[in-house]
Amino acid sequence: MATLSRRDYAAMYGPTTGDGFRLGDTSLVAVVEKDYAVYGDECLHGGGKTLRDGAGLAAGVTSAEGALDFLLCNVTVIDAVVGIVKGDLGIRDGKIVGIGKAGNPAVMDGVDPRLIVSAATTVRDCEGLIATAGALDVHVHFDSAQLCEHAIASGITTMLGGSLGPITVGIDCGGPFNVGKMLQAAEQWPVNFGFLGRGNSHRPASLVEQIETGCLGLKLHEDWGTMPASIDTCLTVADELDFPVQIHTDTLNESGFLEDTLAAINGRTIHMYHTEGAGGGHAPDIISVAGVPWCLPSSTNPTNPYTINTFDEHLDMTMVCHHLNPAIPEDVAFAESRIRAQTIAAEDILHDIGAISMLGSDSQGMGRINEVICRTWQLADKMKKQRGRLPEETTRFGDNERIKRYIAKYTINAARTFGISEHVGSLEDGKMADIIIWRPAFFGIKPELVIKGGFIAWGAMGDSAASLMTCEPLLLRPQWGAFGRAKQALSACFVNPLAIERGLAATLDLKKALLPSRGNRALS
Repeated sequence: MATLSRRDYAAMYGPTTGDGFRLGDTSLVAVVEKDYAVYGDECLHGGGKTLRDGAGLAAGVTSAEGALDFLLCNVTVIDAVVGIVKGDLGIRDGKIVGIGKAGNPAVMDGVDPRLIVSAATTVRDCEGLIATAGALDVHVHFDSAQLCEHAIASGITTMLGGSLGPITVGIDCGGPFNVGKMLQAAEQWPVNFGFLGRGNSHRPASLVEQIETGCLGLKLHEDWGTMPASIDTCLTVADELDFPVQIHTDTLNESGFLEDTLAAINGRTIHMYHTEGAGGGHAPDIISVAGVPWCLPSSTNPTNPYTINTFDEHLDMTMVCHHLNPAIPEDVAFAESRIRAQTIAAEDILHDIGAISMLGSDSQGMGRINEVICRTWQLADKMKKQRGRLPEETTRFGDNERIKRYIAKYTINAARTFGISEHVGSLEDGKMADIIIWRPAFFGIKPELVIKGGFIAWGAMGDSAASLMTCEPLLLRPQWGAFGRAKQALSACFVNPLAIERGLAATLDLKKALLPSRGNRALS
């Protein structure tokens, strides 16, 4: 029997079980936990390769008979649910079919019957490349429409938040007219959206109206007055209608202290924005909610990781973000009370032990949307260097448990918090095929491909007037899935089931699918 050294095998087919590879320029090493390959029967596409008619390509099998639409062969998956595994990833009808051994069962051993490759199948060879689920940004301020381009080019495929553009302080999309226009505008990009309304009302009628007319959930924000009565009313309506509630608490402690806010929450599930050292909320102790079971904590990327310039940039950002006047001492004191080096530093540790479970951008509201993913991995790298390997690690030399903990912060944890994990957030079978392909050297920084709903929407591409795709300059550019009606067919907007039942898609003449958010109220 012919044999290959591990080095030669990895060069041809990518790493296999037990092999490690470094993520970008970090110190993090991922180790392949399982390889679905049948050695000697691997799929490869190209001149003289295995995926040819009658060999790895099953002759005559139609799409209707179950042939894949798209195959990512020999790809290494990093996923918080699936794990760190290697195999062939199959896509059909825009959904993930599975990860396993693909090909032609007539001539290849061990082919998963769900992963048949035929003339109906497009193939992207991914040996040596990494696949992750498309990222979710849990804290978007839609202050600029151009955010969407930066988001998808960084690997974000789902944007969750509020605002309507360059208004004074962009927080929410509240009101039927406003959220309706945002849902219609969302048809322009191959990105999933979920829009948040305003939860600041101690009377429920306007809260119910926003949910019925297209808001995924509601956001309580201090700039609109996060009083105990508003918190209680919003959560009461949320429990009745099953939607997620986000809260940015009262920095000034005017309407109550942290203890009063927790009393108003009263053991009900709530997503705590800014469980951190500079983003806002009860000063100085908002970070302590990371230890409250029904508070689902997230923080934002400007404070992660805590390094030499982190503290210094925040005062001016806070003044601008919250429409504060540097000539008014009270406004300056407001900003200074939020920015605390001690809690910024503590935030890193809480992320590393899993106490803070999500990380978003706070885009243009003091954060950078294209740095959600890269800052997550910079934080993980810093924590490994600062604290060493996690005691939970099971591999001899790798960092798999830390890697899975950190990727969960912008994938499955985010999806579960917003009640959309049946659709996105991992590379599990049956989910929307939102997949990011990375070269290991650029992991977390620059995607190679952004596959949206099972079709390439963005990717690294050379000069289109040149002779090859690889001719410089190689830039991340929109691809066919970002144009025409494809961008609407490949993505969705997430709303409450009430909006779907009331015919919102027809009312607004939407072409992009509306998908329901469910199961928001029993999380901890």
